[in-house]
This record gives sequence, C-alpha cells and structure tokens, in this order.
Amino acid sequence: MATYTVPLLIDGLSVETEETFSVLNPNDGSELWKAFGASAVEAEKAAAAAQAAFPVWSGLNYMERRDLLNKAADQMAECLDEMKQYVTLETAAPPEWTAFDCETTVLLLRECAARQSTIQGDSPPLLDPQATALIERVPYGVVLGIAPWNAAALLGTRAIVFALAAGNTVILKASELSPRTHFLLGECFRKAGFPPGVVNVVAHSPEKGPEVIGALIKHPAVKKINFTGSTAVGRIISKLAAQELKPVLLELGGKAPLIVLDDADLEGAAAATAAGSNFHAGQVCMATERVIVLESVAAQFEEILKQTYAKLYPPGTKHQPAVRPSGAKKVHELVQDALNNGATVVAGTPGFADSDNRSVAPIVLKNVQQSRVYREESFGPALSLIVVPTVEEAIAVANDTEYGLSAAVWGSLSKALAVARKIESGAVHINGSTIYDEPTLPHGGMKSSGNGRFGSSWGISEFLTTRMIKFKA
Repeated sequence: MATYTVPLLIDGLSVETEETFSVLNPNDGSELWKAFGASAVEAEKAAAAAQAAFPVWSGLNYMERRDLLNKAADQMAECLDEMKQYVTLETAAPPEWTAFDCETTVLLLRECAARQSTIQGDSPPLLDPQATALIERVPYGVVLGIAPWNAAALLGTRAIVFALAAGNTVILKASELSPRTHFLLGECFRKAGFPPGVVNVVAHSPEKGPEVIGALIKHPAVKKINFTGSTAVGRIISKLAAQELKPVLLELGGKAPLIVLDDADLEGAAAATAAGSNFHAGQVCMATERVIVLESVAAQFEEILKQTYAKLYPPGTKHQPAVRPSGAKKVHELVQDALNNGATVVAGTPGFADSDNRSVAPIVLKNVQQSRVYREESFGPALSLIVVPTVEEAIAVANDTEYGLSAAVWGSLSKALAVARKIESGAVHINGSTIYDEPTLPHGGMKSSGNGRFGSSWGISEFLTTRMIKFKA
C-alpha cells in the first residue's frame, strides 16, 4: 500500500524533506505508507511561520475567528470517512472508537467557535478614583501542541483548537504512528481558509524526536506547550520547558479505579468495568485498570464479571492488536509478574492472543497487591480485582496510586457522591464508565496524570495570559 508519502504542513504549504520513515499497520507490521520526517531545520521554519502569522490571526475579531473555526468543522465533517479510514489503518482502532474519535472533532470545533465571544477581561476598583485598570486576557503567541496516536483525530484537534480559539497560532507535532491522520487535520484548517502559518503540522521519525521537539521548545517564538501522552515523556517535556521558563499543559497517564459499593447495580457495574478496561484494547488513558469491590458483594460481583467476560470474549475471539508489539509485550510481562507473585486469574487467559505476539486477550486478575500491575499503568486490557472490607478502605485503595485522571463509583447516588468527593481524580463518573469525555466538560488530571484542563472555556483559558493596563483619565 506504500504509494503515498505524508508531507509536513508549514506556512500553508505541503513540505517534503530529505528523510522519510515508514508508517506501519499494527495488525501485521506491513508498511501502510511513508511520511516525510522533519529535522530541526523544518521545526524552526514552522515556528517562524507561526510567529509571522500570529499578528494576523490574533488581530481578527471574534466573529471572524468563529466563522473560520466553523468552516474548519465543516471541512472535517466532509472528510469524516477519510479520517476514519486513516485512524483505523494507523491505529487498528475498532469502529466504535473510530466513530467517537473522529465525529467528536467536529463537535469540539463547534464548541470552541461558539465560545469566541466569551473571552472577557475585567476592570477592578482602584484606590485612586481618577485611575482605571483594564485587565485583558490575551493570547500567548505560538503554541506547540504534541498529540498522541491513540485518539489521533480528537486529541490532534484538541492540541490545536483551544490555542486557536484563544488567538494563538499553532504547531502540531504529529505522532509518528498516525501522521496521515494528523496531516489531514491540518489540511482541513487550510481548506477552511485559515491564513498561512496559523496551523502547521510537523512529523518526524522516532529517532529525530529529541532533535525536533527540543528545537521547537527552545525556539523563542514558542510561548506555551501542551502535551498529551505518557507520564514518563511528560516529565521530559516538562523539564525541557522548565529550562526555557515556558508553561506546559499536561494530560498524562492514568490508573483509573472503579469502585463497586454494596448497593450498586452489579450487572451494570460489571458491564462498565469490562468496557472500560478493554475498549481500544485498553490503550486509553482513562481505561479502567482496577475494580475495587466491597467484600459484602464481592463474590456475587466476581461471578457476574466472569460471565460478562465469557459473553463478550468467548474462545476464538479475534483481539485487537496493540499499536506496537512492545505494548502487547509490556502487558504480557505485567501479567506474568503478577502470576509469579501470587495473583490468580478471575477471567480471561494469560499469554499472547496471536502467533505474532501483537495482541493480548482481556484478563482479570486478583491478589495483585505484591506485583507491578498494582501500581504501573498497563495501557492494555489487564484488570485488577481488589476486594476491600469498608468504603474507607475502597477510597484509600483508589487513591493509592501516583495517577489521578479518571475514576468511577457505582452505587446509590447519595453514597456514590460522598465517595466521589474523596477520590483524587480529575474526573469521577457515578454509575458510568471511567472512559467518558465531551466538548463541554473540563478534562485533565491530578498528581502524575498532569495539570491544567482541556475542554470548553477551561481549555481556552489555558491559552490566555493576563495583561494589565492602568491609566488616569
């Protein structure tokens, strides 16, 4: 299939470079297509283009920016089938995930377009009655957005649109695993009539990551960075940005707990647990990694969970591969470590699910407290079942992690709400899945799951800074 090479998008132009790299099909490792890879040279050109475009874009009034954002939404709506095709091929995502990933991009753009007129300043009272202070909310300048592959369309758009809505220009650092999806996003903005340089898309080979990202973060035009990805890489990005005294918005890894209280709908909780653990092969930062069950209903819930897994994943089920074999290998190693340290299997089968070691079957383990999987994010379909005697212990176990991105509590509203307010997590869903987001909600984590918030007015505010102007009449 490798008859196309994905270009970069710099200053409104498709750009080819001397280097190319292969984009592989997660299902079998075959080459889908190639992509042109940036070096520090192209990174600096993208930053310069975004800097030159900033006065033009920030100078538009809110109605002009709103109209262009809506036109970009129109473009994305028109190319949804193409976008879904690229997401499916580059990430092996199932149809349900692909539909959510791509269709939500249109909603996100329209939400940000509608919020253009809500950006407001202030004029606080001063001691001098003859003086006036204007507090303005103004864009930073050039924003670097670094997006992952696992929700390539949505998270790529998210890395761009909140900064744009605040009046910034953007460089999207595309994932090397999904460059065609990310380039298509840039194309939609270009076709919508955005001025050249307002949205730039730069991809690179895995080997050039430190060079390209380092050049972009160090470039004086880049004023703020947003990064979505692993906590380990987030720490590296934070360190690089800190050396340049640049702010960073981070949405990082998770270890989402789902608590089952004694008055919960056990069948509903089991269904939400299975879906939350295994959607997109568990390659979701909000995926359910631990289900924490009160002892009084543990035996009944465990049996229902076994039946749920048996129904959803009968023998012979073809399982979604990890986007890279290394992902499947990590999950396999975590499961084996748990079994070697006293864990037992509740549902599922240990081991790889295919002869090429590209996938692992969904599995539920218990007695995992002495193993790595209790603390490490698996980013795969590995669920830990933990039984606790009291609600207080359930809360303590849920919070016994460095992560805090998403959580869920199942039970009566009064009980579940009281528990939800004690969970150290950016989001807590009552009687729902740990995987949930929509454009009107704030999204982000606590602790090692990051800082700051994407979503609606919260996301736009992240890319505005404050300027005070004082004068006397």
